[in-house]
Amino acid sequence: MRAIPKRLLPVFGRWGSLLFAAFLVYYLLRAPVSLAISSARLNNAASGTSQAGQGAPIGPAAAVPDVREQNAQAPIGAPARFIKHYKPAPHRYPSLEDHFPWLTKSGKAPPVPERHLPPSPHVDEATPLIVGFTTNWPLLLQCVSSYIAAGWPASDIYVVENTGTFGANQRGELSLQNPSFLNHTALHQLGVNVVITPTLLSFAQLQNFFLHTALMRQWRFFFWTHQDALVFSDQDVKKKDRDHDWDHDPFATLYERAIGLMRYLNGPDMPPWATHFFAYDLFTLVNRDAYLDVGGWDTHIPYYAADCDMYLRLHWGGYWQPQSEAGLVFDVNVPLKDIGALFRLPGSHAAFAGDPVFRPADDKSQPHREAELKREQGMYGWVEKEGEAFQHLVEVAERMQNVKWADQGSANARNVWQGRQMGGQGEPFYRDAEGFSAGVDILTDAGRRVFADKWGHRGCDLLELGIEGKDSWKLERDWDIKQSPGNEGGSWGKDWSKDPSKALANLGIA
Repeated sequence: MRAIPKRLLPVFGRWGSLLFAAFLVYYLLRAPVSLAISSARLNNAASGTSQAGQGAPIGPAAAVPDVREQNAQAPIGAPARFIKHYKPAPHRYPSLEDHFPWLTKSGKAPPVPERHLPPSPHVDEATPLIVGFTTNWPLLLQCVSSYIAAGWPASDIYVVENTGTFGANQRGELSLQNPSFLNHTALHQLGVNVVITPTLLSFAQLQNFFLHTALMRQWRFFFWTHQDALVFSDQDVKKKDRDHDWDHDPFATLYERAIGLMRYLNGPDMPPWATHFFAYDLFTLVNRDAYLDVGGWDTHIPYYAADCDMYLRLHWGGYWQPQSEAGLVFDVNVPLKDIGALFRLPGSHAAFAGDPVFRPADDKSQPHREAELKREQGMYGWVEKEGEAFQHLVEVAERMQNVKWADQGSANARNVWQGRQMGGQGEPFYRDAEGFSAGVDILTDAGRRVFADKWGHRGCDLLELGIEGKDSWKLERDWDIKQSPGNEGGSWGKDWSKDPSKALANLGIA
C-alpha cells in the first residue's frame, strides 16, 4: 500500500475532523428529512383528491380511516396496515316457530287418514324412502309428514342427516334457529329412522351415500325424495293407472301406486331400467345396481349438472328411465304454518307465509283474489271442526309452488330456503348461513365447469349434439375459454324448465 505523501498530512490534519463531522451530521439528518418530504407529498396528493371530488366524502366512506394518514410516521418501505371492511348486514328472516304444535304437545304421531293407511301386513318388498337433509328443519318435517299422511309407512322412511355436525343434533346441542338443527326426537315420535353421514357431503356425494346405504342394507331398489317436496295421494285420480288393480280397490294411495310401478318395472319382458321419475327427481325410484354399473355419481360435479351427468350416463349405458305419476308432488320452499293440516286435524289450517291470496287488495297480479279470499274465510269454521279438505290442501300447495317458481330470477334462487335460519352462533360446528350458501354457489359454478370440460359443451343438451358416453374427457371445447368460462353461456339456464314434469324432455331421454 502506498504511503500518503508528506505534503498532504497538513491538509488532513487541518480538515479531517471537519469532514468527519459533516458526514456524521448527514447520516443523522437524512431519515427525518426524507420522511418529512414524503409526508408533505402525501398530504398534497390527498388534498388534490379531495378537491377533485368536490368535497369530503359522505356516508360510510367518511368513517373509514385513511391508510396514508395512519402510516405517515411508519418507516419508509414498511407494508401498509390491513384495514377490515365489513359487508352490509344480511337480510334477516323472522325467527322460526313451532310448525307442528300437535306433535310437540302430544309427543306422538297423529293418526293417518283412514283412506291413506299403509297396507297391513307390510308388502313383501322392501320399500325404503330416503330423504336427505342439510338445512331447514321445518321444510324437512313437512316433507316427511306429507309422505306419512299420504300413506307411506313411517318405519320405511329414512332421513339422512347430512349436516356435518358429528352427532350434535342427536345430543340436543343445536337450537331451532341454527340452520343445521334437526329434531331427532320429533322424527322418532313420527316413527321415522335417522341415519347420520360421517361428514358434510355435497349433493353428488350424498347420492353415492344413498347407494352405499342400499348396499349395506341389501336394498336392490329404493325411493328417494328432495326435502322440499310436498306430496299427496290423489283422491281424484281417474281409473287409468295401469299399475293398480282398480277392479278390487277403487282408490290407491301414493305408496300403493309407487309399489305397483316397481312391480311393473321388474315384471317379465321388461327392458333393463335404472330410474323411474314421478316428478323428475323430486320423487324417484332407483335401481341400485344400474347406478353402480355405470360408476355412480361423479363427485367432481358436486351440485347442479350432477343430475344431467348421471342420467345421461345411465341412458348411454342402455338403461330405461321412464316417468309417470304416483300421486301429487309439489316443489315448495316454505312450510305450512301448521303441518298438522296434512293429517286433517281439526283446527289445523293450511296456510303459509307469503300466500298471495292475503296480499293487499291493490295487487293487480291476481284478478280473482277477492273470490279466493272470501272462500278462504268461509272455510275457517269447517276446518276448526272437521279439519282440512283434500281439495283445499291441493289449492294451497299449488300456490306454494307458484310462489317458489315465481321467485327464480337467478340460477340458484329456487334454493333460497336453505339460508333462512340465521342463528346458532357459538354452538358446535356453527357455520355462517350466508357464507355457507356462498360456498355452495362457488362449488356449483366449479361443477358446471367440470361438466363442460368433461363433455366439451356448456349445458345438458348433449344428446341432440350427438355426444356419447365414450366421449367423456375426449372432446375439445366448443367455445372459446378466453371469452367465457365453462359455467356461463352456452346452453346453461336455457334448456331446463321449472316444471319438473318437463325436465326429462329437456334432457332428451324421455
